[in-house]
Amino acid sequence: MDLKQAQYFLAIVEKGSFSAAAEYHFISQSSLSKRIIALEEELGVTLFDRSKRQVSLTEAGEAFLVHAQQLNDAYRALINHIEDFKFEGESISVATIPVITEYGITNLIADFRKRHAEIEINIEELDGLNILPAVDDHRFDLAFTRYNYLDHDKYESIMVHKDQFIVIVSKNHPLASQSIISLSDLRDQNFIVFDQVTGLHRLLIDECSKVGFEPTIFYSSHRKMSVFGLVGANIGIALTPIKIYEYHKTPDVIRIPLKETIYCHVVLVYRKNRKLPSAAKKFIDYIHEQMQG
Repeated sequence: MDLKQAQYFLAIVEKGSFSAAAEYHFISQSSLSKRIIALEEELGVTLFDRSKRQVSLTEAGEAFLVHAQQLNDAYRALINHIEDFKFEGESISVATIPVITEYGITNLIADFRKRHAEIEINIEELDGLNILPAVDDHRFDLAFTRYNYLDHDKYESIMVHKDQFIVIVSKNHPLASQSIISLSDLRDQNFIVFDQVTGLHRLLIDECSKVGFEPTIFYSSHRKMSVFGLVGANIGIALTPIKIYEYHKTPDVIRIPLKETIYCHVVLVYRKNRKLPSAAKKFIDYIHEQMQG
């Protein structure tokens, strides 16, 4: 048995299903199920009653729950304790979704470095869905990510840039003459979307679902210029944050405001109740200062 198996077990109990627990841990449901089955085989007991729509704990599962919680609590306490002994050199590790140029974050970082030349900043771009798990695993002190789906019980956040979705279409598209459009009016369109590793993909799917349809996805890409290129070629339409459009816009693509307001703000986040290096605290104070200025 390893710690991850105990954490997967606890997530199933907390979320009420294997699928929700798998989504929470950003792994496939089949992978999570295999890990739990391996745990049950190692322990020689069945932990979950799977005969009903919503899984429930067996008597053995109830007994294991106590120990799994103690194991996870002990691990968290160990990590927090060890943090106190780490060298608090002047360095910060920061994860970011790939938008630091579009949102002027590069300028913030450059200015911070001028003010604090003694501080080393290590920045790594990650896919949106991998940002928070990396922070949870102590790989990064701070992260720039989207505000959507943030668990405010776990994370503190500082607003860096407010943003919202707009529709972009080819200047030759039949919708190009519209001054404003409703999301529901796009149900018959081909969508060019940012791929599933981005928070924007999930946001698009969820917002379309709210107005009663599942978008027809013609093409999915991680590259912003691919999205704009396909839209410009009049192959489909896209929903994109305003800041992304303003940075990457091309002459053959135009914007149309949405009647619905769909926010996709960018924030700086860090875990609550976690000891941060002094350099990270200085960076947080700097971002607060810049956002209030």
